[in-house]
Amino acid sequence: MSGTAITEREREAKRYLQEQLGDRAPAELRYEGEFDESPLDGEGRTALFSFQLDTVAAARDCGDNDAPGRHYVAVGHTEPNYFPGYELAPDDAYSFHVGTRFMLEMELHRVDASLEPPGARDDLRRFVDRYAPGARVDRVELSALFRCEEGYFAVYRLVLDGQEVYCLGADCPPGFYRMTQHPPQAALRLHLGKQIRAEARRARATGET
Repeated sequence: MSGTAITEREREAKRYLQEQLGDRAPAELRYEGEFDESPLDGEGRTALFSFQLDTVAAARDCGDNDAPGRHYVAVGHTEPNYFPGYELAPDDAYSFHVGTRFMLEMELHRVDASLEPPGARDDLRRFVDRYAPGARVDRVELSALFRCEEGYFAVYRLVLDGQEVYCLGADCPPGFYRMTQHPPQAALRLHLGKQIRAEARRARATGET
């Protein structure tokens, strides 16, 4: 991306943040990179910037009492979006953005734990046995359950060999994340974005549409 293009995207990001944050909008943004991908219909070349936001205000905005001051904002051929940094590197932050867009488009919403699909924990155990053979599982808790037309997406909190991890399950493609200091929906958004981007790359490589 040329310097002129970065400057224009920065202006766009600042306008959006001013609309969203008012007098709390940051004066300075740091350019983190461009992502020339189309992982979702209607999504395209996206610029990512980072900025600092007051920690107390950040916690109020996202419902995370441990929200860090560092935030990201995504603009370009996408719906503008800002979100806590969650200690993510820029590439993972873009995946988080894609996962957020997917959850909004699919109207993924949190539901009561009593709706947990039968057999989901058995599937979870089989996944752990396959990808972490011999690992000791001391505890399995359902941290959050989400639903859309595609089914149920579960975020479990496991103690695996003495370490807490999130594991995605039910109708969601499985995966592990060591980010239990953050809300379960953060792990889900990151995971979905990674899965969607990987699927889009595979489709491009094979010439599928």
